[in-house]
Amino acid sequence: MTKRLLLLMTTLFISACQILPERPEVALYQLPPSSMAAASETGSTVAASLRLDRPGTSDALGGNRILVLAANNSFEAYPGARWSAPVPTLWRDWLLDAFWRDGSIAQLSVSADGLQAQFELGGMLRALHTEYRDGRAQALVHYDALLIDTRSREIVARQRFEARELTTDSTAESAVQALGVAADRLAAELIQWTLITISDSH
Repeated sequence: MTKRLLLLMTTLFISACQILPERPEVALYQLPPSSMAAASETGSTVAASLRLDRPGTSDALGGNRILVLAANNSFEAYPGARWSAPVPTLWRDWLLDAFWRDGSIAQLSVSADGLQAQFELGGMLRALHTEYRDGRAQALVHYDALLIDTRSREIVARQRFEARELTTDSTAESAVQALGVAADRLAAELIQWTLITISDSH
């Protein structure tokens, strides 16, 4: 009787293991590092302190899914792929690294550090996804930047930045690479705008 009971329990356990679905593997991605050249190569530097804030986003971009905007204007996520951090944090940290690589502004921090700074760069990240246009997939990065004087809490300047890059195929890897290229192009314009605006504000 005991042997039959053990055999029955073993059979049920094996059946349960076969019924439960296997957890799919998820690949974590980050944006490729920026290729900004050091400011010493261009000769453009400014003595100021800048604090980077996390951007505002839509609910869709607030998580860590790598998204594609379909032709019917609905978002879909690349299966088995995620960003290594929520998109607002991912973008802020990547942008901070781009500023460091450029070196135009020596004193850099993020709002989470709680450090004082003369200026704060924030805004709205409206796109960090791929989308289909004329039947072809392309990466889109859209950032509405706000430069704020932290002493007066007044907006010094605002500017809209957008960059696109075609993807080589429909995979998540291709989407990440194309988003990196687009982000790099946008960052070059953003850093130059920030540098000029801060210089004019002194």
